[in-house]
Amino acid sequence: MNSNQTIFSKKIFWATLSSVIALIVYILTLAPDVYFIDSGEFAAALVQFNICHPTGYPLFTLLGKIFTSIPLENKIYLVNLFTAIISAFSIFTFFYLCEYIIGTLFRADKLSQIMVNILSAGSALIFAFDFTSWNTSNSVEVYSLHKLFLALLLLIFTKAINTKSSRKDTLWILFAFILGLSFGNHMTTIFMSVGCLVYFFSVYGFNKTTFKRILMMAVPFILGLSIYLVLVIRADKAYMSWGLPDNFERFYRHVSGKQFSVWMFSSWDTTVKQFKHFIDIFPKEFAYLPLILALIGLIKIFIKNKKFFWFTLLLFAFNIAYAINYDIYDIDSYFLLSFMVTTIWAAVGLFTISEYVMNKLRDKRLAIAVATGISILMPVIMLAIHYKANDESKNYFVKDYTHNIYNSTKPNSILISSQWDFMVAPSWYYQYVKGERPDLIILDKELMKRGWYIPMIEKNFPELYSRAKTEFDAYNVELQKFEKYTERYLHPKSDFDITELKKIQNTYAELLTAIVKSNSDKNIYVTYEVDANKQEPFATDYFRIPEGLLIRYSKTKDFDNSYKFPEFRYEITNDDEYHYKFLMLAYYSAYTNCAQYLLNNNRPDDAEMLIKKAEELELKSPANFPNAKSTKQLRSKLNQVRGAGQSN
Repeated sequence: MNSNQTIFSKKIFWATLSSVIALIVYILTLAPDVYFIDSGEFAAALVQFNICHPTGYPLFTLLGKIFTSIPLENKIYLVNLFTAIISAFSIFTFFYLCEYIIGTLFRADKLSQIMVNILSAGSALIFAFDFTSWNTSNSVEVYSLHKLFLALLLLIFTKAINTKSSRKDTLWILFAFILGLSFGNHMTTIFMSVGCLVYFFSVYGFNKTTFKRILMMAVPFILGLSIYLVLVIRADKAYMSWGLPDNFERFYRHVSGKQFSVWMFSSWDTTVKQFKHFIDIFPKEFAYLPLILALIGLIKIFIKNKKFFWFTLLLFAFNIAYAINYDIYDIDSYFLLSFMVTTIWAAVGLFTISEYVMNKLRDKRLAIAVATGISILMPVIMLAIHYKANDESKNYFVKDYTHNIYNSTKPNSILISSQWDFMVAPSWYYQYVKGERPDLIILDKELMKRGWYIPMIEKNFPELYSRAKTEFDAYNVELQKFEKYTERYLHPKSDFDITELKKIQNTYAELLTAIVKSNSDKNIYVTYEVDANKQEPFATDYFRIPEGLLIRYSKTKDFDNSYKFPEFRYEITNDDEYHYKFLMLAYYSAYTNCAQYLLNNNRPDDAEMLIKKAEELELKSPANFPNAKSTKQLRSKLNQVRGAGQSN
C-alpha cells in the first residue's frame, strides 16, 4: 500500500500518464498522409531540410530533420507522428505548470499531493483535448512545438518571478534562452510580451537592479534566437529555399514575415470579423463546461493573487487583441496562448472546488472522489464531443485530390496553379520526396509574385527558365522594385505609381504567356481558378480545353477523338468547411465543364456519365450544392443533342 501511495504521489507519474493518454488519442486520430494548407511543404522541409515559408521555423525543421532520419519508409506518417509526440510533450510540461500554480503558488496546504497531481493531470488533459490544441497535433504543424514552448516559458517565468531562492538568476537565464528558441520557432511568442513585462516590473519595479537583470538575460536570449542562422546556412543548399535568405535584406524580409505583413492590421473590418470568429469558437473549443471552471478559477485568482490575475488576463487579452488583426482563414491556431491561459484558470477552478469540498465536508476521501470525478469528466466530455471532428485517421482528401490532378495531365506537362492548400504544397512532398510525376512541372502562380521564387525556378527547372529568359529577366527587374517599394505599388497615389504598377502587371502577363508559348513541346495546364481570374489574363490567343480537374491551353480547338475523362478516386463529404467545399466544387466543376465540352462535340453518352457523377455529388453533398442548376441544364442539352442525332 505504501508503495502505491509513493507512486501515485509522484509528479512524474501523473505527468507521464496525462501525456501518454494524449499521445494515444493523437495517434488514433493522426492523419495518415498529407493534410491541407502547409502540411506538404512542412513534410518536404523536414525530410529535405528545406526553408519554409516566413518566418522559416528553423528549429522545427532542424528537429524534424533529425527525427526523419528514423529508417521508416512512410515519411509523411513519420512527420505527422513527430507532431503528435511534440504535442504530447507539451501536455507533459503543462501538467507541471498547473501543478506549480495549484500546489505552490496557491499553497494547496489542505490538499494532498495526490489530489494536486490529479487536478493537474485533469487540467493537462483539458488542454490536450481543446479543439485547436488537438487539431494541431494530427498532422505536421509548427504549432505543436509552439505549444511546448508556451507551456515551458510560462512554467519557468512563473517559477522565476515567485521564487526567493538562489536559483532565481538561473531560472531567468534559462527563461531568456528558451524565449529566444521560442521566437526561433514562431514569432507569435510575442503574444506573451505584455503580460510578462507587466508582471515582471510589478514585482521588481523600475530600478537599476531590474535593468541589470534584463541585460543579463540578453545574452542567452540572443543565443537562443541565433537558431535563425540555420536559414542563412541552408539558403543556397535547400532544394526549396523560401525567401532565399542568403543576404541580410532577404534574411530580414523572411524572418520578419514581410511577405505576409499586408494581412496584418489591414482594416477595422478584419478586426471585427476575426473577433466575432473568436467569440464564436471560444466556448466550442472547451465544449462549454470547462469554462465554468475557468470562471471560478479566475475569480479565485483575483481574490488571492492580484498580480497573477493581471498577468494571466493580459496574456489572454493581448493574444486576442493582436491576433484578430491578422486577415487569414486559419486563424484559430493564433489563439493557442489564450486557450492555454483559459485552461490554467480551469485548473485553479478545479482546485477551488476541491478545496471547498475539503473545507465544508472535511472528508478527504470525498474530496479526492470529487476532484477525480471532475478531472476525469471534463476531458472525457471534450474527448467525446471533439473526437469525430478531429479524427483524421482516414483522411485522404488531399492525397486523392493531388493524384486526381496528376491523372488529369498528360506526360511531359507544365501546370500553373494557385491552389497552395490543396495541391501545390502537397506536391512539394509527393514530387520532391516521393519522386512522383517528375515529368510534371508545377508553378505556383501566386509565388511567382515573390522575388525568391524566380531563382528557385531557374535552379530547379533550368530549361523552362532558359526558354523564357528574356521575359524572366524583364519581370525580375520590376519585381525587385515591387519588393523594395511595396506600399507604393499596393496603394498608388501618383501617375508615376500607376504607371509602375501597370508595368509590373504587364511584364507578369508577358512572362506567363512566354512560358506557355516557349514550351510548345509540352502540355500546358492551369487550374480553374487561374483561368477564371480575368484580372490577370495571359495566353489569350490559346483555346481552353477542359481535361479532368484542369484546363489545357491549345493552339487548336480541334476535338481529339481519343479524349477520355480521367479516373478519379475520392470520398464525397457533406462537410461544408472551406477546404472540403472547395474540393467538392472542384470535382463538380470538372464533371460539368467536361460534360459541356463533350456535348459540344457530339459525345452524349460520355457526357451523360459525367452528368451522373455531378448529380451524385448534388445528392450526397447537399450542403455544398444547395441551389445546383448545372446538371439540369446539361440534362436539357443532352436531350437536345440526342434529339438532333435521332432526327438526322
